[in-house]
Amino acid sequence: MHAGPQSPKGRWIDYVEGDPEGIVARGRSIESLGQAMKASATTLEQVKSGADGQRGLAVEKLREVVGDSHGLLRQAGELYEPTGPVLVAYGQALAAVQPRIRAHVDTCAELWATFSALPGSVEPRGTGGWFQPEPDSPEAEQQAEEDAAKLAAYRAWEDEAGYWDADYDTWEEAFETAANEIGDVLEGKVKDGFWDNVDGFVAGLQKVLSWAGLAVGILAIIFGGPILALIGGIIGLVALGLTIYQRIREDVGDKELMFAIFAVLPWGKLGKITSGKFSFVDDMFGGALGATAWRNAGSQAKELGFAYLFHGRGASGALGSLRQLATGNNPNGFGDVFLRLLTGRDAAAYEKLNDTITGVVPALATASDLLHGLFAVPLKYDGWISMFTGHETIKEKVPAIDVVW
Repeated sequence: MHAGPQSPKGRWIDYVEGDPEGIVARGRSIESLGQAMKASATTLEQVKSGADGQRGLAVEKLREVVGDSHGLLRQAGELYEPTGPVLVAYGQALAAVQPRIRAHVDTCAELWATFSALPGSVEPRGTGGWFQPEPDSPEAEQQAEEDAAKLAAYRAWEDEAGYWDADYDTWEEAFETAANEIGDVLEGKVKDGFWDNVDGFVAGLQKVLSWAGLAVGILAIIFGGPILALIGGIIGLVALGLTIYQRIREDVGDKELMFAIFAVLPWGKLGKITSGKFSFVDDMFGGALGATAWRNAGSQAKELGFAYLFHGRGASGALGSLRQLATGNNPNGFGDVFLRLLTGRDAAAYEKLNDTITGVVPALATASDLLHGLFAVPLKYDGWISMFTGHETIKEKVPAIDVVW
């Protein structure tokens, strides 16, 4: 790619990739294949209808096997045959414009290097001011010559970049024409089946669940409480179910399924295991599959309902419920919020850790829980930020991390 600035039309100056000869050859092959498909479909149709005049048990069995396949074969041929010439036309257009674009890029690179190496300024520098030469002095004359040469070099590059823009427009028009013509050929003839539509819906729902998980996660940091934990667990449960469906449909691989399963396993609960208080179901999916989380969420919902009635219903009642949600689950105020923000646990969770540290093994397990939280929190934030920025997450760069965090 050209290392200079963008072209006059605001594009990065670069080559256009592609193998014109290969595209033309592929287009002609596709056209020939479409013609052969249509001819074969005609033959099969004659076999099916008996128009070929053949008789006998073998021929009857052949007709039974052929069935209505001639219709599908003809439809494929009708798609292939007109697509081939479109590719041929695009390949020929690419062959004509690609060398010119390459030459423009190389020339632009040379001109920009020349421009960058020259002293002076595109905008003429002044004289008679601070740190400026006196008017009509030899220094002023040299400065004017340098600025004129700099401007001339820039305009030479700008002209060449404009030529690149023009040829790039030609290529882009050829590409869009080919894409539109192929779309016209396929329009109405290739339709998604029922399960294809379901696949698209599931993929969209997974995206929605990702954003919903982000929103619930942020609220859980601010407010905490069993209701948000349960909602987050339900989102995780549904997301895993959809991932299993996508694996069955082969829309994702084994790696994605494995990571989705590992994501819901309660890795940060070793301290509870050593104390004999570990409940696998209660700790997966935020307890969505167990009774405890639902019972706690129900109790909190009743508290919020009482707060709504106590504060007079309406807007004041809603505000009272919100205040109850915040203060009822954050007795330590912002201290709890920042503690969860940094470690994923509130003050009450750290108080409960004392119950599990009754020996060397429980102490080591509890330390593992704490380290898990300290590492998991920034990884979670990294995943959230990637949803906005699109950058590759740490887990994507090092997939092994996803097994434990």
